[in-house]
Amino acid sequence: MPNENSGASRGWFLTVMTVLFLLLALSDFTKALQFLGNPAVGGIVVFGHKFHGVAHNLILGPIFGIVFLIYAYGIWKLRAWILPLAFVYAFYVPYNLVLFWYTQAPGPRPIPFIVVYLAIALTGSIGTAIYLAYHRERLS
Repeated sequence: MPNENSGASRGWFLTVMTVLFLLLALSDFTKALQFLGNPAVGGIVVFGHKFHGVAHNLILGPIFGIVFLIYAYGIWKLRAWILPLAFVYAFYVPYNLVLFWYTQAPGPRPIPFIVVYLAIALTGSIGTAIYLAYHRERLS
């Protein structure tokens, strides 16, 4: 039976991850506005470096936003070409988090926040890559 890329074959996990990647894309597209609103917490983080300034966020935010739109589209349509992006992102997220927390000055990061943040970030990156790899027969 040919893969029709229907919602039923995608399953609830990939449907939820698609929506979350769309929200992540929206967040990245608005990084410059977030930075303007509160420079202390706004700004995009790339390879552990938090970029300050509207210009950096205005350039890098949309670039990452486009990548997340492509990722969401590939998941939604169950495309096989999404696997390499999923693997790269699965390695990038933990690397980015470790570099950021290592290079940034200690701040108010309560343990419950860190645990929840890591659970969501790692499930979204590593979990999605593992799920896609395990179910690669669904991809076309």
